[in-house]
Amino acid sequence: MSCCGGDRDSASSDAGDPTPVLQTQQKYHDFLKSANAPGTLDARTKRLLAISLSVLARCKPCVKIHIAKAREMGLTDNEIDEAAWMAISFGGSPTMMFYNEARKGKG
Repeated sequence: MSCCGGDRDSASSDAGDPTPVLQTQQKYHDFLKSANAPGTLDARTKRLLAISLSVLARCKPCVKIHIAKAREMGLTDNEIDEAAWMAISFGGSPTMMFYNEARKGKG
């Protein structure tokens, strides 16, 4: 019996079926869509938060995607940099070096 209460035989019978994985991925994508939708916080604020959190997580593809989307929304480089500096203030020098590297190739 596993720690989650299922036995190995029932777990292994699903090993070749991609459906549970696809369903989980879809649920995660639905969650992301919901979390990113404007609500109490507007779309600009959420985009700046996404930049800050992506910098703090040091996810280069995420930073590039969120910066590109921020520019499409009309956010300025100063606004984008200020969001990044919030992450840098929490993450320190390694986060600053990451952000500087991730921003190279902007444009």
